[in-house]
Formats: sequence, C-alpha cells, structure tokens
Amino acid sequence: MSIKPIDLQTLFAKMDEVSKEQALMKEQSALQQSQVARSQVLRELKEDHMVTQTPAEDEAQAIKDNDSNNKQKHRKRKRDMRRNKNSGKEVLSDPKVGRYINLSS
Repeated sequence: MSIKPIDLQTLFAKMDEVSKEQALMKEQSALQQSQVARSQVLRELKEDHMVTQTPAEDEAQAIKDNDSNNKQKHRKRKRDMRRNKNSGKEVLSDPKVGRYINLSS
C-alpha cells in the first residue's frame, strides 16, 4: 500500500492543524501544573496566616484521666498498706538506719 499524491496533499494540509493541537496539549499540561502549584502555594500561605486553636479539650481530658489514675493507684497503695498492717506481720524499722553515715574506720 503506497502513499498516493492526493494523500500527501491531505497530509500536508492536516500537518499544520496536528502540530497546533500537539503544542496546545503540551501548553495545557504545563498550565495545569502551574495552576495546581499556585493553588497549593496560596493554600499554604492562607494556612500560615490562620490562627489555629489548640486541642485544649483533649489535653484537659488527658490530664484528668492521668490524675484519676494517680488517685486510684494511691488509694490502692493505701489499701495494700492497711492489709499488710492488719495481716499480722510485724515490720520493724530502725529510724537510724539510712540517716547517719559512719566515717570512722
């Protein structure tokens, strides 16, 4: 199948249109990328100038939870100490142990 002269005339006429379309497609993708980049930069600038609120409620709740956990642990220790005292075991402690250092040797 060979190319005939009439086909060449049609191809040469269409070649200009095809090249313009290809150039527009390349420009369009570049333009689209630049628009996306610009919108991202504008969004970041807007976020930089915005005042953000701190999540105070979450932190306050975490502090309350931590305090309640500490209180529960403290109560449990007190109960354990009472049980140990009431269990009949006698614990002896010397008030002098660990307070005085003997330097004479």
